[in-house]
Amino acid sequence: MKIFVYKVLISAFVIFLLYQLTIGYTISKFQQKISKIANKENLEMVKDKIRNEMKAGLEKDKILKDEDAILLREFLKKINSELNNIK
Repeated sequence: MKIFVYKVLISAFVIFLLYQLTIGYTISKFQQKISKIANKENLEMVKDKIRNEMKAGLEKDKILKDEDAILLREFLKKINSELNNIK
């Protein structure tokens, strides 16, 4: 009976260790990234970066390449046709 208990404890410890080294590590990395992004200072920095990129885009003659413009137009046409077909 003692051997069974020892085997169960050892196998539970090994499973827990494997979990922490694989899935647990990945989850903790994502949590750290989310907490970094959710910081108020970082949110303001991201907002400022978006504003600056939008201003830089407005100063250009063409924002989109011809290929991107065609793709975007076709995508918007498809969305528009699907919205018109809703009853």
